[in-house]
Amino acid sequence: MPTATCARVGSRITASSGGLPVDDASWFAPSPDRSDWELPRDIRDRDVFGGSDCGWVEQMRPFIRHFSQPRQTVLDPFCGFATTLLAAGIEGRRGIGFEIDPQRAALARERLQRHGVDADIRTGPLSHEATEVRADLCLTSVPYFGCSWNGEAVQGQLYLERDYAGFLSGLRAVFHAVRRSLADDGFCIAMAENIVVGGRRFQLAWDVARILDSLYVAHEERVLCYPRSVSPLPHAATSTNRSHEYALVYQKRRETIDLQATLEILRAIEGAGFDFRLHGSFAAWLEAGMPAHGRRPADADLLLPPRQDRLDALLRWLVARGFELNLWGEPVKPPVDLPTWQAHHYVRADRRGRDGSLVRLDLGCASVDAF
Repeated sequence: MPTATCARVGSRITASSGGLPVDDASWFAPSPDRSDWELPRDIRDRDVFGGSDCGWVEQMRPFIRHFSQPRQTVLDPFCGFATTLLAAGIEGRRGIGFEIDPQRAALARERLQRHGVDADIRTGPLSHEATEVRADLCLTSVPYFGCSWNGEAVQGQLYLERDYAGFLSGLRAVFHAVRRSLADDGFCIAMAENIVVGGRRFQLAWDVARILDSLYVAHEERVLCYPRSVSPLPHAATSTNRSHEYALVYQKRRETIDLQATLEILRAIEGAGFDFRLHGSFAAWLEAGMPAHGRRPADADLLLPPRQDRLDALLRWLVARGFELNLWGEPVKPPVDLPTWQAHHYVRADRRGRDGSLVRLDLGCASVDAF
């Protein structure tokens, strides 16, 4: 496996202009941490990475202050050294963190104890089974692909994933569990940057955004900038000092779809001879007489007969009319074989207009006797 340094952005910087993401600036420079907030040297010395992937308290504080209220709960599913939880404690919030490596979880608890911060750090991954976890804000820095993990080989340790597809699948499982734990209208904010491993660029930030797109409603990102030394490049060289990362801002809320355009596409699907049964929120909205007020549908759920030829034909028909298809956020093109379709429960079809409007169809397969 290619190796990477695993140093987080901002781990070796000396100055910053400060700033808070409470205005409409698209970027800001976090203030450097106070010396007593930095990860203590003796804790770094006991970590397999030497704490090189530890973030900044000042990196997290502005987001906690802006996207949550005092005494609310902040969740970090990739807890690490509890930097986010320390920031939450400083800002008067309650912290819950999950850290899959037992040694790091113990070091994180020790760090918080030294600061007198009482937070709930759990050893292991956040999963769908953790139904009692409730949070008002999720704020985290994602782990990075390509690191040579020398710690305990715990099941689910993303630093140990040997291929990028498996790594992204693991990230998606965690953020899916986060969605279940997050309060309605709560924000999920992930810090990520694109990376280079073995001389090859991985667009990790964009792939994390694609995962979050399938689970939450996207808002505009912030760019975090850090001062680092610069060096001249030979002609046509492309490397950078990687002195920025992205704060991807998402929210757990219902999408807003174009109801009239959705109704028109459903009529067009029926007119094209495709069989389907409408159910869910859009069907309920129609049965209620298409009210202008109240809870509005966020998509249209269709049940389709499990005939591979007709399913393929419908997907091609939709693609020809500007729809993009995905399975749990992963882009797909027809044909999609029936077992894969059924394993994912539905294929999502989105069409986004030049005015920002959205038509969203969730296409599921019914039983044979349903038609």
